[in-house]
Amino acid sequence: MRQGPTGMTAAAVALLALAGSAFAQADPFGALYGPPPGTPPAKDASSGRTGATSVSGAVGRSYVGSESGGRVSLAQLDMMPDMAAPLPVALQGHATRYLANRPKIAIPGYTLAFVHGASASAFAAGAGTQTVQRRTEIATRLVGLTDDMARDLADAAYADLVSQLEAAGFEVVDLATLLASEQVARLARHTEPLGGKGIIDSRATKAWIAYGPRALPPIKGHAFETGMGAIAASGALMTIGRASRDLDAIFITPRLLIDYIDMDSTGQRTYRGSGSVDAELRFGVNPTSHVDFVWGNNSGGAMPGWFSTKGAYTPQPFGILAQTADRSDSIATHNALVSIGFGSIYRQSLVYDAEISPKRYAALSRAAFQGFNAALVSEIRKARGQ
Repeated sequence: MRQGPTGMTAAAVALLALAGSAFAQADPFGALYGPPPGTPPAKDASSGRTGATSVSGAVGRSYVGSESGGRVSLAQLDMMPDMAAPLPVALQGHATRYLANRPKIAIPGYTLAFVHGASASAFAAGAGTQTVQRRTEIATRLVGLTDDMARDLADAAYADLVSQLEAAGFEVVDLATLLASEQVARLARHTEPLGGKGIIDSRATKAWIAYGPRALPPIKGHAFETGMGAIAASGALMTIGRASRDLDAIFITPRLLIDYIDMDSTGQRTYRGSGSVDAELRFGVNPTSHVDFVWGNNSGGAMPGWFSTKGAYTPQPFGILAQTADRSDSIATHNALVSIGFGSIYRQSLVYDAEISPKRYAALSRAAFQGFNAALVSEIRKARGQ
């Protein structure tokens, strides 16, 4: 594989000119933001490192390169406000007429999930030949979100929805009454946070972990399960319908997925000799987020409806990208194999930590569920003619 500009496109030359790894380093002014000497760091303090906000990788028939963009210090992010305005979430409803069929509202669960890892790759076989293959991949993982922090946010999301509903004048079934319900007790729940993985937007594969309020673990089938796990939702439907009838309430089960990164790639191409992947930190509500609701009629039937969203994002900073590994093929070995007739195959693979400022990430998470909840309350009011 030649590393010079011969035969390279203008874009490739520009890429190599800017090529550089997003290795994190200590903020030289970090001491200015931290606590006085001898004082323990704040519970929600980050490592204070400096890193990039976007990265990209590219490979072609005669070049390979990567670059990073933006530069942010976690120590500076730690000093930003711990509050943010609610995200402007919009919901699209189906069968919303059922929301007016019982006076009270019950929330048997609130699943709050967080994307913990994401990867994307691009492949090019080179003008139809299998002897010139190029692949590039970028993988990231979220660093700094603890289980306790995630559970605290799930508790807060549930409490915020109850508070917003009551402020709007709705009667919400209290937690003690809900837990005493025979039908609610029959709902199968996950006892531990549940992980999942899939291609849920663009060409990126993302992995997530779902949590629920401590008093109401995620209901099976309502925790972003995929495959056979999602079938459990149909089993819970009739149980929720009977609970709706018994408590004279519409049952609502929100599912909110918090995302941290936007990734895209050129995908799988057979008649091209190049590929690229881009990744940029972006906080928001993933479009997979969803709200189910059920009206149980007096015969014990369950009439379902739901809300979907196109997502909502904010440009506000919350973390950095720091390269942790370069698992790319050796260019020297590649060139040696080509010289003895083994074909031209090269794979670029870069791994990054997406390290957050816990304070900023928590503030934006609250902004996400406050905006999501506000949109839901608004739609319920609209369905009830308020």
